[in-house]
Amino acid sequence: MRIDGLLVDMNGLFRHWDNTGARESEALAGLPPGTIAHYAYDHPTYRAARVGLLTDQQWADDVADRLAADHGPTVRAELGPWREDRGRPDTVMIGLLNQIRRHMPVGVLSNCTDALTADLDHHGIRFDHVFPSALLRVDKPALPAYRLAARRMGIPTGRLAYFDDEPTFVLGAREAGLQAHRFTDATAFANHLRALGLPLDEPA
Repeated sequence: MRIDGLLVDMNGLFRHWDNTGARESEALAGLPPGTIAHYAYDHPTYRAARVGLLTDQQWADDVADRLAADHGPTVRAELGPWREDRGRPDTVMIGLLNQIRRHMPVGVLSNCTDALTADLDHHGIRFDHVFPSALLRVDKPALPAYRLAARRMGIPTGRLAYFDDEPTFVLGAREAGLQAHRFTDATAFANHLRALGLPLDEPA
């Protein structure tokens, strides 16, 4: 079936996290590896920020407060590299994105805080529609996340393709009525879209 638009995940497709900033901050603060990830992403405040109950800055401040309470106040001064690390852009996928946008609108749907728009600007990545879960107030794989994104793009779910590297999120999108596919690599992504009718060059 042909499509009228494309909706994609962000991380693992257009941005990759190597966690170099967190490792640098941990080394500077004398923290064991993985400490920042535990305090930042394994805590309920991260989910609260992902669904818009906290801003990205409020969440980061809470992480710093809890780290300082448990590991000493000097930890605060060493968290700069963690916060400054905004991931590594995937230039091949960004090149494909720029091609696709010449033929149809592309939206990004990501389980993330309200920092997504600033991160896209930082990396020079341009989408036609930007849907952080914090904006929608619901995160994947809940069906309303996909349906809200489709509605705001003005495209029926059955005419919207979706790509994600997380199998559970693909299943959620499929259940919501989208033409959902598991993302594996740029070449397979481009081949899927060619099969859906888009005239794309080979990934560079």
